[in-house]
Amino acid sequence: MVSDQVVSLVVSDIQRELDLGMVPYDVWGSTAHVVMLERSGIVDRNRARKIVAALAEIQACWERREFTIDPGLGAQLTLEKEVVKHAGEEAGLSMHTARSRNDQVMVTELLYLRERALEIVDRTITVADEMCQKASQAVGVPMPGYTHMQPGKPTALSHWYLAHADGLFRAIDSTLAVLSQYDQCPLGAVESFGTSWPINRLLSAQLLGFDRVWEVPQDAISNRGVFQLALVGAFQQLALVITRIASDLMLYSTFEYRMVQFGDAVAQRLHPVTGSSVMAQKRNPDAVELLRSTSAHMTGLYSAIAGILSGLPTGYNRDSREVKEYAALACQKILTAVRSLEQVVLSTQFDAPRMKTMVEENYSLTTDFADRLSQLSGLPYRKVYKIVGTAVDKLMTAGVPLTKLSLSQLEEAAAQFGEKLTLDEATLRKVLSPEWALESRSHVGGQNGGVTRQICTDRSAQVARLRCEMASRWNAIRNARQLTSALVNSLTDLK
Repeated sequence: MVSDQVVSLVVSDIQRELDLGMVPYDVWGSTAHVVMLERSGIVDRNRARKIVAALAEIQACWERREFTIDPGLGAQLTLEKEVVKHAGEEAGLSMHTARSRNDQVMVTELLYLRERALEIVDRTITVADEMCQKASQAVGVPMPGYTHMQPGKPTALSHWYLAHADGLFRAIDSTLAVLSQYDQCPLGAVESFGTSWPINRLLSAQLLGFDRVWEVPQDAISNRGVFQLALVGAFQQLALVITRIASDLMLYSTFEYRMVQFGDAVAQRLHPVTGSSVMAQKRNPDAVELLRSTSAHMTGLYSAIAGILSGLPTGYNRDSREVKEYAALACQKILTAVRSLEQVVLSTQFDAPRMKTMVEENYSLTTDFADRLSQLSGLPYRKVYKIVGTAVDKLMTAGVPLTKLSLSQLEEAAAQFGEKLTLDEATLRKVLSPEWALESRSHVGGQNGGVTRQICTDRSAQVARLRCEMASRWNAIRNARQLTSALVNSLTDLK
């Protein structure tokens, strides 16, 4: 009873639930450790055989949902107790040789989070790919571009998709970089200082699919939680992209903008969730609003982890355990957000005619028009800027669209600055076209059709490279599991 009370003070129900979900990774880590001990001549073959058999039974029990964690012992001691129960005390108590709960827990969490992060990356690659495909279908479609929340210059719908896809790609790269940086096995660091037992840390790392050993024991154990901090930092970057997409779509879906329509998979009228309970005409984009909150969640979780780790002395500190639930919640939140984003991207329809009309009516063609006049006349851009600005100011005051600008109005504005422009009507009408403005931007990264299609092709190649890298990472984990199983089979004489 006293033991239960003590544990309840330091292990929350949420943490025990998380520990239960991590049991298969603890079993894998423990199995690899025992195989290493036997092959290093530390634990004899007979004891090792009994231990791995017991661990296999615990795994089967967990898969049947019959394994429970003794609240008076915690996850690791419950696992050891069950091993002793199945393998006998002499064998079972040998499992913990040359290992502390510190490196045991740390490797368990690394194995668990590695796979959760890869699942998130897989899903994010799919969303980025879908956005790139949408971009390739929207080449040349004009769209209003904004700065300071005011009409700036026309852009292309394809570039809206590509801009956000590139943000997703960078977040993917950041997540994979974190996984690569911390692709090191802490087993053998023990409590913080290593061991006098002749262990083979390289074999432990190989059996668990790590690229290398986390070499310096004090560094390994002192940095429990730092991997989680870096990982949630990468998720925070991903969340910023998701939130920006959601913010755009919320704005574009308003009656005043009317640029996008959400599909029924995202919002429906008269729906118990996305429909108003009193306003029958409403299609509330609840899913998009929740996406908009993603960045706030990740920022809060990152801050919580950073706060826990700040100022901790070298070595193991119990505080670092608190990181576990925040990191797991971050994985859950960001995976849910990416899955929701995928549905939003697939179901959202942009109104191309409406966007073109907006570009024609919001005077955002002014800069492209001034650029072309400067190119044709040879006048300095800043002077043309004043000429065009004067003409456009009069149009805006009168409420006349820029596309209705006449040659006489342009010539009158030029005369105020002592200049005479030679421009024919056909050229004027052409230059005041949204399609012409986009097509004329033929520089690297411009909205020109050919340039944009090449960007889409490049991004498709990037998706292919990422999927190849992901296959390699998953294969490394699969191969490590198979190697562990093969050595267990040879140890227990199983076929």
